Amino acid sequence: MDQVEPTIEDAIALAARLHRGARYPSPEAEPYIFHALRVMLQFADPVDQMAAVLHDVVEDTEITLDSLREAGYRPEIVDAIDALTHHSCDSYDQYIEGVARNPVACRVKIVDLEENLANNRRSPLARENVDRICRYETALDRLRTR
Repeated sequence: MDQVEPTIEDAIALAARLHRGARYPSPEAEPYIFHALRVMLQFADPVDQMAAVLHDVVEDTEITLDSLREAGYRPEIVDAIDALTHHSCDSYDQYIEGVARNPVACRVKIVDLEENLANNRRSPLARENVDRICRYETALDRLRTR
């Protein structure tokens, strides 16, 4: 029997389950899934949407790229999630260069960075986050000129 390809609803449900209990570092400490959904909602293409809603699951939860492949997610989605996962062996600059090489990951990361920048700028700790804000702005410039 052929495996049915996961739908966007499946990806949303998976992301919600995996991020359950996690909080986005916003002033409101909202559920983390809200961030993933805001990023996802900026896209119309299902591949971009799935990569967006799942963009942090490998980096932040117990799921693996192999698990996503076994679940039937398309190679272009899994490859984008791999590029969007900051592996501990890579510097931030190396990570961003890897993102820039994957068109889906690049589109998703631009929206993710815009969301993270807006959050960091409105944070009561914005003055303490100057280095992070600068790093995000530099990464955003790099990805936009890709």
